Order: sequence, then C-alpha cells, then structure tokens
Amino acid sequence: MKPPPSIKLLFVFLLLAIPVAFQACTSGPRPIQFGTDNCDFCKMTISDERYGAELLSQKGRIYLFDDLHCIREFIQKETVPREQIKAVYLIDFARPGVLIPATDARLLHHEELKSPMGANIAVFGNSDSFTLYQATYSGTAISWEDYLK
Repeated sequence: MKPPPSIKLLFVFLLLAIPVAFQACTSGPRPIQFGTDNCDFCKMTISDERYGAELLSQKGRIYLFDDLHCIREFIQKETVPREQIKAVYLIDFARPGVLIPATDARLLHHEELKSPMGANIAVFGNSDSFTLYQATYSGTAISWEDYLK
C-alpha cells in the first residue's frame, strides 16, 4: 500500500527543514568561505585568510567582516544593538582561517601588517605567537576593548 501524497510531502519538508533549523540555532562561529563570502560592512569579498571577524547576534544571525576596521565600525554604528551581540570572533593571524573569541585575543598594530581595509592589526590566540610577531614587527599591543573605543 502506497502512502498518500500528503505524507510524502511532509516527509520531504521535514528532510529539508531540519538542517535549516539546526543552522539557525548556531552557538558558535562558522568557517568563513574565503573568496566567496562578503564583508557585511564594506561589501568586499573576504579573501585574506589572516584577517577577518564574525559577529553573532542573540537571534542567531552571523555577520562577516574582512578586517577589524569593518567590525569596529559596524559595532560603533550599532547596526546590531550592543545588548543583542552574543559573541565576536576574530581570525588568528598565526593560524589563518581559525576564529577565536575576541575576549581571548591579543591584538598587534603595525603599519607593515597591511590588512584589507587598513586597520593593520593582527590578532593572536596565544601569547607565544603574539610575542614572536611582536618581536618581528615591534608593533603596539592593543586590547580588544581599547580598540573598540
């Protein structure tokens, strides 16, 4: 005995809806698709795997950025109200493409770092890589909180 067409449609709908529902409930960052994803602030294609950021809203929306300049401007303009920001992740310069919580980040500013939109700030997830690059670039250490001011 064949199931009625309405049961088949319900089954197909559920197969398509379940992955979408799980994606909407994301609790962490998603990998940036370099060369494909665009910055939600400047609209440029995100292409340099050493730089970038993500902002997650309380509603589960993910905003992507190609440079710290873009995410700072986005936050300062309160495109997403500050109380609705769930988390911010930054790409670890020493591990291209790897996102780390902004609260754990060490920032290094130096003009030779040449980030896509001119912030010229590299982000590091651990003190060893930060110290190594700081010795190379002799740049200025900045906290994430100070950079946002």
